[in-house]
Amino acid sequence: MDPKGDNHIKELEKKITALSDALAHLGKGTSLHELLKIIRFPGYTTPAEFIFNVAILDSMQTQVGLLEKLGNDLLAGAKQVVQK
Repeated sequence: MDPKGDNHIKELEKKITALSDALAHLGKGTSLHELLKIIRFPGYTTPAEFIFNVAILDSMQTQVGLLEKLGNDLLAGAKQVVQK
């Protein structure tokens, strides 16, 4: 492999590792566990705040699904390159 290709691999390894670590940390869900405690306090949400919270949570769930699909698609594409 040429030196430039080696640099590409090293850069990809750094990015893949950093993203994997970030997703693993995100997967712990500690901030959402804290949120579960907070929402139980009396008067936490007005009807408007409830709507905002639902919208944010729904968006976050959609983004998680998209991240999972994109990761699976990336892996599937990488496997196709290796098989050829």
